Amino acid sequence: MITMQNKKFNPAFNSYLIYVGVAIASGGVALYTPIIVSETGKAFSGFWAASILFGLNLGRVLGSYAGSRFPRLAAHPLAVSGNILLEGIALYCMAYLQQAWALALFALLAGLGSGLSFPGLKNYLLKLKELDQATLFSKLAFAIRMGLVGGYLTASWVPHEQLKLVFLIVLVTFIVYGLFMLVAMRAISDHEAHSLALEQESRSELASASATDANNGGSDNDNDSAAPSQLPLMFHLSNAVFWCFAVQPMIGFSLHIPKFTPEIPVSTPFWLAALVIIFFQIPISSRAVRTRDHFRFLKIGYTCLFLSFALMVVFTHSAAAVVASAILLSFGQVFYGPSLDVLIARFANKSATDTGRLMSQQMFYQSMGTMVGSMAGGILFDLAQTLHLPGLNWALLAAASMGMMILSKNKIPSLYHSAGQQPQSAN
Repeated sequence: MITMQNKKFNPAFNSYLIYVGVAIASGGVALYTPIIVSETGKAFSGFWAASILFGLNLGRVLGSYAGSRFPRLAAHPLAVSGNILLEGIALYCMAYLQQAWALALFALLAGLGSGLSFPGLKNYLLKLKELDQATLFSKLAFAIRMGLVGGYLTASWVPHEQLKLVFLIVLVTFIVYGLFMLVAMRAISDHEAHSLALEQESRSELASASATDANNGGSDNDNDSAAPSQLPLMFHLSNAVFWCFAVQPMIGFSLHIPKFTPEIPVSTPFWLAALVIIFFQIPISSRAVRTRDHFRFLKIGYTCLFLSFALMVVFTHSAAAVVASAILLSFGQVFYGPSLDVLIARFANKSATDTGRLMSQQMFYQSMGTMVGSMAGGILFDLAQTLHLPGLNWALLAAASMGMMILSKNKIPSLYHSAGQQPQSAN
């Protein structure tokens, strides 16, 4: 019976079930985001356009915080699927709202569902012990970008005034995503319970041998697993700052293109950037094996952000510069995102920290960054127009990115290694 259950469980199949669901939902997100931000910016202001993404990310902050405090809200298969459905329904309701504050409020509800569900998704991927962590996260990023390309391309030809059709499509994508996740999570949970039962049986049979091994070599293992359970605050803040900067194009380009480069559709830089990530995510991520490789990738990620923003400062009115800037930003995410996930997962493996809790913390700080960044993007754009300095918002982002490049070179890696009590060359 045990052998048959093991044969039935296919970790690769269940991981791809999650990837396909994520790609479908990402397509829905990419479909509505540039449309609702652009339309709200035209009807109201950059501030109110930014308030939608601010509300979305505030909800993600609250959701991820609740998930870290109450793990079952973000870990049980039914809870994860229910949170996905909450996000889809809240987004669908936005099609019927006329006030900007109401759009921001329902974006908050959608973000709450996202903040509770996405850490659970990552946690279930990490339960697939048979698969490599770096590959899991690079394929997850690849799936997200595949969906984004489809969504952005669809947004380029769907009439922007037909919001009910747009958000109906979005609702369908989240229903499919929730169902795929539910099937995969139940299979993974059953396999985990089965493996735990086998482990307990083996432990009871080999109790005397285990005691002998512990007496002979237990001290070495204790030293290896004695890492503290808390990542340094600076590491989390670096994550928040990166996504604070990386979210700027969603606001900055959506407001910048209609005013300064109307010759290109507002969704153009988004789907081009997503295509870049699709082609380069897995090949680049596979080159990072050691822990220090992943820290090098974090620094490269910030470097790409700096070059992207500097380009917009110099060529503010150029459509080609907008496209090139978006591509550089996508490379920043290629280098930074999966490497950060791997570093957090490796820290959890070396410490007593629950992986799901660490992933919720990561989501919390990432959402904090995108929340602040989305609001700052709208405010800085309005400020730049008021002062008649169209490159002001990009110049401030370039300067801040340079500062994070310097910190990412030595300071942040040293804090991580010190907290984990592991040498820099550790795998």
